Amino acid sequence: MELIEEISDCGNVNCHQLRTLDMQSEKLSKVLSHTAAEIQMLINPVNLPENTPPGTQLSRAYDKDVAGKPDAYHFLNKEKDFIIDASSGVITSTKIFNYETDPRRFLLIVDTGGILRHVLTINIIDVPEPPDCTADPQFALGTATLEIAEDYPLFQAIYKLTATDEDSSNGDRLMYSIETQLSGPTEGATSFGVDSISGIVSLEGKDPLDFDAGYHVFQLALRATDTTGLFCQGTLIIKVRNINDEKPQFEPFSLNSINVTEKKPVGEIIAKVKATDRDEDSSISYSFKTQQKMFGLDPLTGIITLLQPLSLDNPNNFKTYSLEIEARDNGNNTSTYMLTVFVENVDDPIVCDSSFSTAAGVTVSVPENVPAFAFIYMILARDPDPGQEVEHFQIVIAVRNRDNLSLASCTGTITINVRNVNDESPILRYIPDAPINIYENLPVGTKLVKLTATDRDIGDSVHYEFIGTQREFSINEDSGEITVAYPLDYEEAATPHSWVLNFRAYDNGRVHSTTGTLTVILQDVNDNPPQCTQDIYIIEVPENIPVETLLVSLTCTDKDGTVPNKNITYHLILDAFSNETFTLMNNELKIGPAHLDYDNAIFAGMHFKYTLFVRVSDEGSPVLSTIITIIVRVSRINELNPIGTASAFTFNIFENTPVDTLVGKTTFRDADWPFNNIKYTIVGGNLGSPPKFYIEPDTGMIKLLDSLDRETESQYKIAVRITDLDNDALPDPLRQRSGTAQVTVNVLNVNDEPPACNPPHLETQIYSNIKIPFIQLNCSDKDSPQEQLSYSIVGGNTNNQFTLWRLGVDPPSLTTTQNFQYDAFQGIQDPLTFQLLIEVTDELGGNKASQLSATTTVIVHVFPWTTAQPTAITKTTTTTITTSVLLKISYYWSPDNWIPAVLTLTGVLFVMCLYAVAWCLFKE
Repeated sequence: MELIEEISDCGNVNCHQLRTLDMQSEKLSKVLSHTAAEIQMLINPVNLPENTPPGTQLSRAYDKDVAGKPDAYHFLNKEKDFIIDASSGVITSTKIFNYETDPRRFLLIVDTGGILRHVLTINIIDVPEPPDCTADPQFALGTATLEIAEDYPLFQAIYKLTATDEDSSNGDRLMYSIETQLSGPTEGATSFGVDSISGIVSLEGKDPLDFDAGYHVFQLALRATDTTGLFCQGTLIIKVRNINDEKPQFEPFSLNSINVTEKKPVGEIIAKVKATDRDEDSSISYSFKTQQKMFGLDPLTGIITLLQPLSLDNPNNFKTYSLEIEARDNGNNTSTYMLTVFVENVDDPIVCDSSFSTAAGVTVSVPENVPAFAFIYMILARDPDPGQEVEHFQIVIAVRNRDNLSLASCTGTITINVRNVNDESPILRYIPDAPINIYENLPVGTKLVKLTATDRDIGDSVHYEFIGTQREFSINEDSGEITVAYPLDYEEAATPHSWVLNFRAYDNGRVHSTTGTLTVILQDVNDNPPQCTQDIYIIEVPENIPVETLLVSLTCTDKDGTVPNKNITYHLILDAFSNETFTLMNNELKIGPAHLDYDNAIFAGMHFKYTLFVRVSDEGSPVLSTIITIIVRVSRINELNPIGTASAFTFNIFENTPVDTLVGKTTFRDADWPFNNIKYTIVGGNLGSPPKFYIEPDTGMIKLLDSLDRETESQYKIAVRITDLDNDALPDPLRQRSGTAQVTVNVLNVNDEPPACNPPHLETQIYSNIKIPFIQLNCSDKDSPQEQLSYSIVGGNTNNQFTLWRLGVDPPSLTTTQNFQYDAFQGIQDPLTFQLLIEVTDELGGNKASQLSATTTVIVHVFPWTTAQPTAITKTTTTTITTSVLLKISYYWSPDNWIPAVLTLTGVLFVMCLYAVAWCLFKE
């Protein structure tokens, strides 16, 4: 019933079949009690890796009693997942097993038609399996395609890579990555990233997604990798949809200006502006930003035409016109361009200003600081014609031609008023003398310093600005307060570690200004924890790896820019079990000082792996650290020989012990994991013919195979080989370890042989007057000495005429007890024949219940002793003696010498084939 309990631990599919046998437990117990008595298995148990192709030969059954017979082997319990060849006994699988869904143990009862059975155990072994990326068939085939706009937002999900891993139920987890990223037709962009945990693909902003720059399509090779390094991979094609996001760009004029004469006719073209747009199929329209009376602009062609005369004699006209032109594409993107139109004067006859010529004259104001010879007032309404120049002006001014070519002239009065002007520069009152030291990561808006400046001009105010572009700092235009304008990161390459800020203090209208400098020094803050090239390491090593072997060299850096913030230290965090097994020197993790030991029950509970943590810390304040996980998987190595409780074993057994009785048990231990997984085999010695003993390969119990006879053989010497099994991570029969034991079996005597006399009957002749022993018995017992044999006459001794005379331990002799003289008292007259039945019994003085006896017949012919002839003739009767013979025949199979040789060679070839198949599977 113990086997039935073990069977109940199997998978649900096989348990239903095997539990039906529990209803016939009494019958099954009788069958299982003879397991492995006659049927031999080439491999038992069988460790079958999952995903092994169907039809793989797993083991082979052999029964010498049915060897060569058709339809000899079959399974007692019906099992659809395995079949056994009825003729050869070869056992194969019929399907591909899945460790995660199928039962993990099968028990097959092999039957050959006799009363003996054998149970074959098949264990399904887990094999790491690669992830499966076929949840999206198009992705797995490399044709998964999607389209996004070129303004798609950053870090928003675009696609989710979905992969499955059957090993996830065993703690396996997947990591997602982009193996290659190709862009076209322009190459080299890396715009996309994938979340390593969720598998979500998104834009990461390393390179902008610009259709107009030639990034029309991206091809991403995405990979899902499990913790063993197995992976699946597919291709995602992302097409970029063009949107109208580019502004029109104007083709500038020289000096951004054109010259037009004041005599330009109305309606003529004065210029044509042109703008281009990088967006495909984009149309551009043109317009003035502000309404223009003098000029017209064609919205489609960009042609600028003159709408009104440009005559400079008209006081409402200007010498220059600033035209702010806007270009707008069909995506409503705009840009502006400032075109300056200079109106060139054409000389006319002298014409004075009408106001100047009046009696009151004109009044003008000039600033107090007007320089000498500065222009104050234009008397002429228009420039003279070519060749005409104004000679001089007077307070009462007459204007005439220099050469008196004409009498054209004009006179008038000018009143000049002096006006206050801004002629004083601002004066800086406070600038820090020493550099300002600030720490990185200051919040935007933090105040650094407030500048102070004054201006002596009445009613004038001071304003402040930086000279040049300054990204990191801003200055308040009115208060002079300098604040942080951009996050400052000491470790960012684009951020300087010091600045010389050139600033300007200016008055209203930017007439006068004063400049100054301010030095700002950025101080490093310990704000970056150490970063390592990997956060997790998975290492697999054999258990016999030497001490001081380097397992991994950690590579970590700290982005902080100064010491001690960027100084790194490593600290190994160990539990009590791993304390003496690993050593961390600087950044190198090594084995030692203790060796690895796979063969440990506690380690088995840890799934034969060490989980180590390394704290990588900097020396800043506060201390920042990063934790690295290192998983060290240890593979077992068969390194220890089986060791027995003794090198030799001695057992005693009575010669009448029944067959299949336990003789004794050889006990060996194997310290390699799995513990004590050993096989016992008899390899030599004096076993008798036919063999008297066999050994159970999995228990080491030696049992009686055939009846014993101490009288034939009183002692047997047996050589037993003990071989370990499955102690290597990759099974290798050539690396199995073994030990030997000498077993002595002493056969104890049992009184099972009756005495025997040789010959079984005697016949002799004597004369009637003989008085001495006349014949000696010759009897013996194979299991009793002579002194333990007793003799007695149990029949035919009429009137006790004979007795047994014994000297010492030798068999007795027969003698007479009276005189047979002729015609005397109680004598004889004629010849007589006596048939004496003598009983021989062994174990003299022993247990009568175990005594055995035999009989022998002695025929004595007595002749009378006389000198006269007998008066009558007596016919002697012939006695017939019948002997019964008991025959006991033992049958056993004794094959020819070539049969074991062929079987041995076949077994070796089969084991080599299994090893090659296993090696190929594990290699893949």
